Amino acid sequence: MEIRRFAERILFGTSWDDKLLALDRYEDEAPGVGIATPAAPGRPDGLGLDEWRGRQKLNFRDVRNFHSDKERGLVLHFFANHELLALELMALALLKFPDAPEKFRRGLVQTLKDEQEHVRLYQERMAEVGVEFGEIPVSDFFWKSIGPMESPIDFVTGLSMTLEQANLDYAVYYAETYRRLDDAATAAILERVYRDEIGHVKHGLTWFNRWRSHQEGEWDAYRRALRFPLSAARAKGIGFNRQGRAQAGFSAAYIDELELFSQSRGRCPAAHWFNANCEGQVALGRPGFTPPKLAAQLDADLQALPMLSCARDDAVLLREKPSAVFLRNLQSLGFAMPEFVEYGAGELADTPFAARKVTALRPWGWSPDSARFLEPLAVGLPEHGDGICWSEEVRRLYAKSWSAARLGEFLANATEDFLCGDEVVGSACATVEDVLTQIARLPDAVVIKAIYGSSGRDQIHCRDRVLRDGQRGWLENILAQQGEVVVEPWLDKVIDLSLHVDVAADGTAALRGWTRFLTDGRGQYRGSLVGQIASGLDVEVKKFLYGAGRDPRRLVQLGERLAAFLAAPMAAAGYRGPVGVDALIYRDGGGLKLKPVVEVNPRTTMGRVALGLRQRVNSARTALWVVLSAREVQAAGYTDLADCARQLEAQHPARLMPDGEQLSEGAVFTTDPTRAQAFATVLLVGESFAMCEAQLTGAGLALI
Repeated sequence: MEIRRFAERILFGTSWDDKLLALDRYEDEAPGVGIATPAAPGRPDGLGLDEWRGRQKLNFRDVRNFHSDKERGLVLHFFANHELLALELMALALLKFPDAPEKFRRGLVQTLKDEQEHVRLYQERMAEVGVEFGEIPVSDFFWKSIGPMESPIDFVTGLSMTLEQANLDYAVYYAETYRRLDDAATAAILERVYRDEIGHVKHGLTWFNRWRSHQEGEWDAYRRALRFPLSAARAKGIGFNRQGRAQAGFSAAYIDELELFSQSRGRCPAAHWFNANCEGQVALGRPGFTPPKLAAQLDADLQALPMLSCARDDAVLLREKPSAVFLRNLQSLGFAMPEFVEYGAGELADTPFAARKVTALRPWGWSPDSARFLEPLAVGLPEHGDGICWSEEVRRLYAKSWSAARLGEFLANATEDFLCGDEVVGSACATVEDVLTQIARLPDAVVIKAIYGSSGRDQIHCRDRVLRDGQRGWLENILAQQGEVVVEPWLDKVIDLSLHVDVAADGTAALRGWTRFLTDGRGQYRGSLVGQIASGLDVEVKKFLYGAGRDPRRLVQLGERLAAFLAAPMAAAGYRGPVGVDALIYRDGGGLKLKPVVEVNPRTTMGRVALGLRQRVNSARTALWVVLSAREVQAAGYTDLADCARQLEAQHPARLMPDGEQLSEGAVFTTDPTRAQAFATVLLVGESFAMCEAQLTGAGLALI
């Protein structure tokens, strides 16, 4: 029989005699001309692809728990339809591409015959457990995804290297599942399917490597060849079978990349971008801010930071993704892998991702630069998606003068006796004379802050009510650039806290929680506690935090009030998204007081990332999340951050709880130290604050 005649019977036939037509000897003397893809293949009664929308659906998730023999049979119904679609798509490829190489076509015929046998085996087994093929409507996803193929390489990319490759995982997983259910007959079928699938994938991969450009690697060529709606995420099933992929002929580099790859299979992702220098961009007020060298290195070294707090199906935009070794270690410890979108030295607009639909734009902070960078994605946002959130009104929310004014308003209506008084509220000053007036009325030590600038930076301390010459020059320069500074008393700080809130467009607030953070001697961020915010504190401070046991929810209740108070004016200014409110407990005479608003950060903060890390740490443990610098690790005798990471993780290996879900102890670097020039982050987990700190000090590093 001619291959063409064989393929026509299979593709257009409407009986099982057509679909399972036997072919012992065949010829390919009259392949004919290529056909157009029909709307759907011919199907026996009950299996039409157009019935998916007209009959009551049964989703795979409704039966995959195997609660009954019937459900076990219906699971096979889904598998059988996939095999039937595969053989129909193979028949379509034979008819669409008559000029494809003869060896390719003959290999495809043999693969098609294997798929026929799989359908036959599934049919027989379904009948034995009382399920008829066609009993439930079947999905047309395979047909819609691969049917429009325009070349043989489209076919092998979509079917062999994606959907069939995923079956290297599914077949192994479900064979073991049926074995555990004492269903040896079904397990044997799945084992047969698995063995054949290795050959099918190998056939497609062999031809893919012959046809693809060799100016790029196997993985990059595969990603480039995929056509929407398929993505590399569809090439993975449940679990990850490295051995089967190696037997199919994939390179180790390809297997590594696929194992770590993640992308939504249906939900449009939110797009995250780490722009650490957003406050410098805000201060400038227009695109084009050039950060100092160290700040630029921080931005580059921590560019993958959003992966620690974003959803599994989200996308992280970065110049270069972390190394495979680093990502595999995080993955083995239960960290979810987002989709990484690399844009190199160029712009997001130059990448294929710029044409993708996303649900939300999530920069670290909104600024002129983030608005410009993310603009290509704004076009495809849904009606109520979180789009570009930048304006002069939003810019004013960054100003420390705005934070000081809100603190004054909040305290005016506050009744809690543990809060500070209005004497510690900062004053906005527009001239040097105004600053000198404020200094004269305040206690001996004051702090003068630029209204736009990072926490711990762009500020000076003034003692004995004297403004030194160098400080006066700084003040005049800042006033000329920004128009205002904030002057406030220097407080005897005990601990730093931060409140985390999400502000919605309608002015409502969602309270996410409190964290405690640590700063260095210059007031710059050093790290955060992950959960257990009172760990390591003395009794006096613990009692203050929880109202000496009489008011244990005082922080929660304060957070709820403060979140609602701030959300309304922020939403009115056009802002929506994450907010971090820095606060502090300080010593006031013989007691303690809480300053609930030191500054409001209308952006993601390091504390917010630490809050997200709680999911990875057992709640009975304490964890410290710390930023390390190359300078300090080199001073401690390490070659670089990568050397420090190797030794610290070897001395304190990360261990999971018995359920394998959360960290129990050890050190885990959470940004890639092998790609870092100046900074890296590490998570230290132990039974107490002291044990976490000891991991650092034992490595020759100081926490503060």
